[in-house]
Amino acid sequence: MKYFVNDNERKNTVYHEFQKGKWDGKTNWKSDSICLSDDMLYYLGVEELFVDTIPNYNCFGESVIDRSTWNRIMNKAEKIGGQVYECISEADIWVQQTFQEYDVFTIIGI
Repeated sequence: MKYFVNDNERKNTVYHEFQKGKWDGKTNWKSDSICLSDDMLYYLGVEELFVDTIPNYNCFGESVIDRSTWNRIMNKAEKIGGQVYECISEADIWVQQTFQEYDVFTIIGI
């Protein structure tokens, strides 16, 4: 992947973890999660996208994402275009696979 890494590819803990299902409040860095570095989140403008599309988004907390919210994220990213859309499209593969098993996923901030 170009923008996201798997747990074993992380270089530190300054990542936003996309975790399947609703976060249990204690388990981080699961092997089936994908992670976006904090630097990449800000550099690409993904943080602004999340603020605009996820109710009560907090980059230091957790945000539960359902299909409706993900569709808003995808639609807004497509309108923005460029690397924001590339990044979100890369995550969409993982997201669609996750939605086959779970109703939601959680973005766990730094």
